[in-house]
Amino acid sequence: MLEIDKCAYNSNLTNTDPMIKVGITFVFMAISLITNSISLHLLIMLFISMLIVFLARVDIKLYIKCLKIPIYFLIIGTTLNLVNISFENKDFLFDIKIFSFYIGTTKFAIENSIHILLRAMSSVISIYFLILTTPFNQLIIIFKKLHIPDTLLELMVLMYRFIFIFLEEVKNIYKSQQLKFGYTNLKNSYNSTALLIKVLFFRMMKRYEEMSITLDIKLYDGKFHI
Repeated sequence: MLEIDKCAYNSNLTNTDPMIKVGITFVFMAISLITNSISLHLLIMLFISMLIVFLARVDIKLYIKCLKIPIYFLIIGTTLNLVNISFENKDFLFDIKIFSFYIGTTKFAIENSIHILLRAMSSVISIYFLILTTPFNQLIIIFKKLHIPDTLLELMVLMYRFIFIFLEEVKNIYKSQQLKFGYTNLKNSYNSTALLIKVLFFRMMKRYEEMSITLDIKLYDGKFHI
């Protein structure tokens, strides 16, 4: 089980009505998307973070670890948004001339990037409140109440299950290769990675066949009854 799933099942808000948690998430997401106020974005991030850490009792180290991945992508995206290319440099705060082009940034680009970054961060933190406090089976129940098509729910459940199967197989193959000194140098690492991908493909197909047989034995009719 992934750390996020363990956290969702063990948090203090696990047994809270999932509709309340969904409502809180989407209310704050809507506010984040609508408003342009920097102070309001900061307040949302602070308030939701306090709910996650102090009310739900989520490990702060895990919470920070979860935030690192979106933060990296957002920083890269907003940094690219700062870059402007023009034939003139009259609006640039600072610039570099390359041939007949000017590459730099403007006051508008900086302000716009800050708004984008804060809006995205407050939205992501709002979503993490739902992810870190609501187990997957509760999410499926909510989706059923919202009348999401059964086919889509089936795909979600199968994808969720195959994530764990995939990670388990990768972990087992990688450990086996490490024990055989498969990553001692660059050449061995390339060969081991290629072999890992090959073996992983066959193992995933085998696990898929086993799961299909299991579902057939249980008279699976295309619907997961939750």
